[in-house]
Amino acid sequence: MTETTNSTLIPLSPSAEKIVVVGAHTQLGEQIIQELEKRPEVKEYWVVDLHSPKKRAYQKLRFIQLDLIAPGADATLAEELKKIGASCILHTALKNNPSLNWVYAHELEVIGTLNLVSAAKAAQVKKFILCSTTAVYGASPKNPNYLTESHPVCEKACSYFVKDKIEAEKQVLKILNEAPQITVTLLRFCLIVGPRSHNYFTELFRRSVVPTLLGYDPLMQFIHERDAIRALKLVLYGDHPGVFNIVGRGVIPLSYALRKAGKWSLPLWPALAYPSIQSLWNLQMVSVPARLLDFFRYSWVADGSKASEVLGFEAKRSSKDAFLEFAKSERIERMSLSA
Repeated sequence: MTETTNSTLIPLSPSAEKIVVVGAHTQLGEQIIQELEKRPEVKEYWVVDLHSPKKRAYQKLRFIQLDLIAPGADATLAEELKKIGASCILHTALKNNPSLNWVYAHELEVIGTLNLVSAAKAAQVKKFILCSTTAVYGASPKNPNYLTESHPVCEKACSYFVKDKIEAEKQVLKILNEAPQITVTLLRFCLIVGPRSHNYFTELFRRSVVPTLLGYDPLMQFIHERDAIRALKLVLYGDHPGVFNIVGRGVIPLSYALRKAGKWSLPLWPALAYPSIQSLWNLQMVSVPARLLDFFRYSWVADGSKASEVLGFEAKRSSKDAFLEFAKSERIERMSLSA
């Protein structure tokens, strides 16, 4: 499918004049930086991270080196934001993958987000955007067929990976009460797939054998990485306060995904799967810890109608097409490595 850009059709709002991207090394952070480089109306933008992006030369990028969890990080960042007159903070720094070092991950996502929120309020920025995930709803047999933005998040989520994102969301949503003059947008993406995507799901599917739970075949929901960026540009260049699910059209069963990707399924009894997968996770032999297995067992399909009605966003690729493109690119990558 030919990709067309609509960035020139979205006029820059005043809140997008001076954009600060937090997180240069996540899949959304890397790709939005490249989009900002292409946009002629954007003369310069700023990136906050501990390490500068080094994959290519960026002409418009201005780098601010900062450890978000360092003592006084909020005050330091607030001064930087005031100095440049920042109008928008785009927070893309939430981790794509669970980490063995869950304490550091917690500090980065929860304490780091708290410092960002504090700096944004002190610097009186006009807009704050957080890139989150539909995983915050949790995976449960009690979930409705489609989860809307009004559905409560999973307060009792047992995965640190999900808990931290829920806490980060809470920090950002506090701005609505404490600084109502700031436009707050929260995007919850379903599983992002594509040739450049690296997250716990795509890493799992880059292996020949994929563990599954015997007796369960959940419906999976995907969005292509280019569609994800399209949605992000809509809220970055325009002003759209609120919480939005960003998802691809339709769903596919996990078994279908396995067949089309040419993977071997390793069915495990649920009672044995959780301790077995946790042992493999501790050895870093799988990309998913046991506490995320519920997302390969129960439903967590989100409703994207609000994004369609308010943002005018419709994914160009269905969940099926997005996954098939990822599977094709993964096969090509595997063949080139074995050649």
